[in-house]
Amino acid sequence: MTAAHRPIAGPELLETHKKRLELVRQCANESTEAEFERKWLSVLRRCAAWFSSMPLTPELHAEPGGAFRATIEATFYAMRLAGGQKFAADMTSEKRRRLEPQYIYAVFLAAVCSLLDEPCRHFEFVRASDNAQWNPAAHGAFGEWVGDREYFVQRRAVPLKGERMRTAMFARTVIAPELLSGLDNAVLSDLFGAINPDRSPQGFEALVHKVVRQAMDVAVDFERKAQRGLFAPVKFDVPSAVHVALELQPQQVAPVAAAASPATATSQATPQAATPQSPEPAPATAPGPSTDVSPSGSVATTSPAAPGAPQLSQSLLDALQRSEAQPAAATAGSPTAMDAPNPAAIDPSQMKTSPTAPKGPRTGPTDEELNEILGPGSAMMREFFRALADDVASGKAKVSWEDKGLTVQKRLVGAYGMTSDTLVEQLRKRALLLRASGNDICIVERAGRLIMERPAA
Repeated sequence: MTAAHRPIAGPELLETHKKRLELVRQCANESTEAEFERKWLSVLRRCAAWFSSMPLTPELHAEPGGAFRATIEATFYAMRLAGGQKFAADMTSEKRRRLEPQYIYAVFLAAVCSLLDEPCRHFEFVRASDNAQWNPAAHGAFGEWVGDREYFVQRRAVPLKGERMRTAMFARTVIAPELLSGLDNAVLSDLFGAINPDRSPQGFEALVHKVVRQAMDVAVDFERKAQRGLFAPVKFDVPSAVHVALELQPQQVAPVAAAASPATATSQATPQAATPQSPEPAPATAPGPSTDVSPSGSVATTSPAAPGAPQLSQSLLDALQRSEAQPAAATAGSPTAMDAPNPAAIDPSQMKTSPTAPKGPRTGPTDEELNEILGPGSAMMREFFRALADDVASGKAKVSWEDKGLTVQKRLVGAYGMTSDTLVEQLRKRALLLRASGNDICIVERAGRLIMERPAA
């Protein structure tokens, strides 16, 4: 307990992660803002009050406020994975239409509450004012208990054993009872069974539990990749194009007067102008009356700019001077156009065409191609095909063609925010799956061409 830490208020945490909250809002797909506020945002507010500025673990999301950041990321991944699942598949269509929104909401609640116990397992939190230690079961939300006072963080010698029942008990402080009143008993059972999911389930696994578990794994995997890549957080907003244009406005200078006539330049040419070396162009001068040295050695006097004359930038003036210098140098050091031999005529029929090179990886499928193969909707599948095609084109990912389709390794799929099981189910629904055996997923040829063109035989 060396350095004191300051708490972070719930509204400040929500403002910090407002972009991720917007993604959750899109996945929630509520019809009104009031309904989103009542069912979704209120839960996230209580979750922010529970965590305040606590880190998650000593290894992952260890910065102040890292526990809430991990919760927001896992929640978004869970919502995204839930969008491609088929809940209550064994029910009738009428019951499924009624239960599927409840299951998606259960995924959200389970993902938000799954990490409530994680900081307390690894750390002890002591209030600096009275040296009181936080007990979540007795004191409730950490943000309300610590208030605006500083606190100390001490790492436990041995982390506490994870207990799912304890996490479910803490979830009652985050989930209001009225939010559970609209859920069926089957949905409630799957909800509380998915809070703090078992990372290595044995036997039957409910779909809600599976989605939340996979979302937690994806969040951990992305955090470890970010730590290995040492990505620094971006703490500034990207300026708009208008601001960039105003900052890069060219410096205005007076226009250069017309160059001296060719006759005058020829009469005043010096012997040095006849040498093969072309002189360097003279640097641009400041606005006002000045002199310019022509390529042939003559001096041209510039007059002040007229009141109504256009103002030219310095870079444009330099380009004009270089363009005037090149014809003069070419005339002095090269034969005239009359002395140059005429080029030989070329018969197009005698030209040999080079063999067609095999088609390489695509730069990315178009929207029309994605709509034709994948159908409308399913933003998750569209983003997966686009991202994988870009990585294959840049050499970051490797896929291979077989006799009937394109083979993708299952270990690649998790890096694109989707599990291999979800990809197999989505491909099977669209009749785009040839086989899924071992570590490979084989996609039919017409869908595989969205990722990489088949090379020529």
